[in-house]
Amino acid sequence: MSLSANQVFCSGATGYIGGAILRALAAEGIPALGGLRALTPLPPGITPFVTGDLSVTGFQLPPVEVVIHAAGLGHRRHASARTWRRANIDSAVNLARAARAAGAKRFILISTAHIHGRVHDRLVTDTTPPNPQDAYAESKLRAEHEVAAAFGLGLTIIRPVAVIGPGCPGNIPLLLKLLSRGIPLPFAGIENQRSFIDREELARIILAVLRSPHPPESVLAAHPENISTPALVRALAEGLDIPARLFACPPRVLQAATTLLGRGAMWQSLAGNFTANPAAARQLGWKPQQSLEESFRQTSRYYNTTYPTP
Repeated sequence: MSLSANQVFCSGATGYIGGAILRALAAEGIPALGGLRALTPLPPGITPFVTGDLSVTGFQLPPVEVVIHAAGLGHRRHASARTWRRANIDSAVNLARAARAAGAKRFILISTAHIHGRVHDRLVTDTTPPNPQDAYAESKLRAEHEVAAAFGLGLTIIRPVAVIGPGCPGNIPLLLKLLSRGIPLPFAGIENQRSFIDREELARIILAVLRSPHPPESVLAAHPENISTPALVRALAEGLDIPARLFACPPRVLQAATTLLGRGAMWQSLAGNFTANPAAARQLGWKPQQSLEESFRQTSRYYNTTYPTP
C-alpha cells in the first residue's frame, strides 16, 4: 500500500504508544492526523485533530485512508468494569464506526498479547487460544471482537507484549527506582523467559503493516530475543552505571509475600514465563534495530537523566 498521498489518523497522539507511532509516520513523511481529547501542540509533521472523548458517540473523522487506534487504558489497578468498558471497548468501537463512515479502508487496532494470559508455559503464536487473566486483557479481547463487527474487512490487530523504552509505564519504573537507590533485589533465583518490545520497534512494525498490500489479520509484536528477570535487572543496572545487587530468595517465599500484599499479578510478570513468536511481523519485513538488552539500557539511561539520584 502506497502511503505517500494517503492520510493516516492515529488516536492517543500524546500517549506513550500513539506518540511513537505518529513520530514514526512523520519521520517517513506520511501525512498524519493525531487524535486528541483537547487541542494540544504536536511535533512537526503531525496535524492535531480533536475528537473529544472517544467513548462518547457523535464525533466524526475527515476522509482518511487508514485509522490506527492506539488510545486506551492500561496499568490501572482497581478500575471498575465500567471504566474498562468505556476506555478500551466503547472508544475502540466508536472510532471503528467513525473510520468506516470516513471512508477508511484499513483499521489497525492496538490490542495486547496478554489476551493470552500474563504467563504461558508454551511459545505464544497467532493461533494460541485467548486466556485473559485480568479485566484489562478481557476488555482488550472484547474490543477485538466488537471492532471486527463494527469495521469489517480491513482490520489488523496488533498484539504487543510488554512495551518498554524511555519513560515506559508498568513494573520497569519501579525496578529502576529500587536499583537507583541501591536496594538489593531478591530475584537471582528466578529462572524464566519473557518477551518484550521496544516502543520504537512497535512503531516500525505498524509501519510495516501499513506498507503491506495484504497485511495479516493479527500480528504479535515482540522482539525475537527473550530475557530472564535477573538478566533484565542487570541490563537496567548497566544503563544506570551501577551494580545489580541481586540475591536469591526462594521463589515460593516471594510469591507468598506478593500475594499477601495483593500484588500477585506483579509476581507473575516478574517470575512467570511469557514468550511470543513474532512470525507475522518478520514476514512483513520487520527486523529489530537493536538488541533487547540495549533497549533496557536505553530505558534506564533515560530514567537516570530524568530522575537523577541525589
